[in-house]
Amino acid sequence: MVALKPFAIAFCLPLLFALPSQGADPDDVKQLRDTRECARCDLQEANLAGAYLRQANLRGADLQGANLNGADLQGSYLKEANLEGADLRNANLSDANLDNANLEGASLKNTVFNDRTIIADKWRIVQRLVTQGVEGQELTEADLAGANLDGADLRQANLEGANLERATFEGANLSGSNLNRTNLGEANLFIANLRNASLSQVNLQQSSLRAADLRETDFTGTNLSNADLAAAYFGSANLTGANLSESDLTSAILSNANLQSTNLEDANLTLADLRETNLTGATLEGTELRGADLSNADLGGVSLQGAVPEGVTLRNVDLVGADLSGLNLTGTDLSGLDLSNINLSQANLSEVNLSGANLTGANLSGANLSEANLSQANLTNAQLEGTNLSQANLQRARLQGIQVRGTNFCGATFPSGSEFKCGSN
Repeated sequence: MVALKPFAIAFCLPLLFALPSQGADPDDVKQLRDTRECARCDLQEANLAGAYLRQANLRGADLQGANLNGADLQGSYLKEANLEGADLRNANLSDANLDNANLEGASLKNTVFNDRTIIADKWRIVQRLVTQGVEGQELTEADLAGANLDGADLRQANLEGANLERATFEGANLSGSNLNRTNLGEANLFIANLRNASLSQVNLQQSSLRAADLRETDFTGTNLSNADLAAAYFGSANLTGANLSESDLTSAILSNANLQSTNLEDANLTLADLRETNLTGATLEGTELRGADLSNADLGGVSLQGAVPEGVTLRNVDLVGADLSGLNLTGTDLSGLDLSNINLSQANLSEVNLSGANLTGANLSGANLSEANLSQANLTNAQLEGTNLSQANLQRARLQGIQVRGTNFCGATFPSGSEFKCGSN
């Protein structure tokens, strides 16, 4: 017998524990079909589509992910059964007992219940919503946690205050709906239509709105922390005071959105479209901004400490009074911008284009501006203590009132066109 070496055991054990479930027990499936007696059987992911299971005893059975589409379950005993994620579309559950059964994530479109079906009211509501739509449904404060509402037509629905935690709305139409004060924590809204919906003061923590249509939607004061918002369309949305910390906004479209006082700390905005957004008072500390487009955005008074702005586009952006201290902005085009009173201390601005920029009263102390283009820039009263301006172009720049203690001008071109010789006092 060959002994396994310790490193091989260490490598194999995680793989063994990571193996997926093997699905239904074949013997249990056969027993069910032959006898319709299968209490507490393992029927996970079993294919029972169209099966004749009238008056079957399935008490406590595990039917998680099972395909019961079109199955005849009239009079069946499903008390305490696990039907999580099961496909019950078109199934007949007349006279069935589903007392305390778990139907979280189950597909219930066109499922048949009657007055004698024993089932929690919430699942009757879900069945009506996915089968008939929202018309005539009273949904305020409703408990629909874990409901599968994929593809449902919920236009103009009033779900204010509802519990929708872990619910799934993949591809659902929620345009114009009222979702204020709802709990949508860990919900799935992938490719859902939420255009012009109201989601003020909502919990969307750890939810997925990937590629969702969120245009003109109101997210005022909503918690979207740790949410998956990649490729979501937030055009003209109102996110005032929203919490987007640690959320994934990769390739998201936020053009013309209102992000005033929004918390974007440690969020990922790689390749995001932030053109003409209002980011005044927003928190962008530690935010990933690689390749993001901030053209014409308002970043007045914003702190970007610890952010990663590599390759960011800042055309015509308003950065008055912003805190960009310590940032690496190498090679960035900041030409013509109003950067008055901005904090760029300790920032890496080598090879940056600042031609024609207004840097009046700016704090550039300790910044690296080597080989930067500052031609025609206004540096009146700027703080340049300990600043590296070696090889910088300062032709026709305004330097009145600058503070230059310990400043390195080696090889810099002065406003007059003369070059500062290295080693000169």
